[in-house]
Amino acid sequence: MFKLNHAITAVVILNSFSCSSNEGPDKKVSAEESVIELFNGKSLELWQEIQFGEEKDAKVSIENGKMVFDRGDPLTGIVLNDSAFELPGNEYEIILKARKIDGRDFFCALTFPVPEKKSCCTFVAGGWGGQVTGLSNIDNLDANRNTTRSTLNYDHDRWYIIKVEVTNGRIRCWIDERLVVNCLIGDKNISMRPGPIEKCQPIGIASYETKVEFESISLRKVSANQ
Repeated sequence: MFKLNHAITAVVILNSFSCSSNEGPDKKVSAEESVIELFNGKSLELWQEIQFGEEKDAKVSIENGKMVFDRGDPLTGIVLNDSAFELPGNEYEIILKARKIDGRDFFCALTFPVPEKKSCCTFVAGGWGGQVTGLSNIDNLDANRNTTRSTLNYDHDRWYIIKVEVTNGRIRCWIDERLVVNCLIGDKNISMRPGPIEKCQPIGIASYETKVEFESISLRKVSANQ
């Protein structure tokens, strides 16, 4: 069960967060801005590289202040190295900056918790050959088959801001300033797509046969008046 912290403090105590359980380091957060920085540009720190069991030596490294996913065979990914990490509240958003270097499939599959459903879900950017964008799974249908599906062109060597916002009864996702998912979830079943991507729970990122760079990853509480 998720344990959710409703008050931002100077230090987030990593404590019983998850779709599973592990222990990990404390993470400092700005109380003023309510932002938790999940990548410091120097090391994986809070993250652990995922062994999907099918990739051939895909690696995650830090180069020039960026997190780099080598092109996987097929998957490369990381997961928060502390499944006891506390969210800053029931309503929150994750924002990351990424660019596709090489490859033709999804460059970012961001897995995140949906507290009211006591489950996790994945926002896929550029799947099924490079364009399909949406949530997996909604009512047991993946992003290529449910109503969140859209198609976008993703350029190589271009930075994209990807944002996922979870609020009570709704999930919204943006690519840059474009709202690409606006899904009411009150009466829907939210789940993970069965398979290796489940290893990304509760918070994780994966790419498929695609080399990617990530410049920043952050999480913050969504204010009541937002």
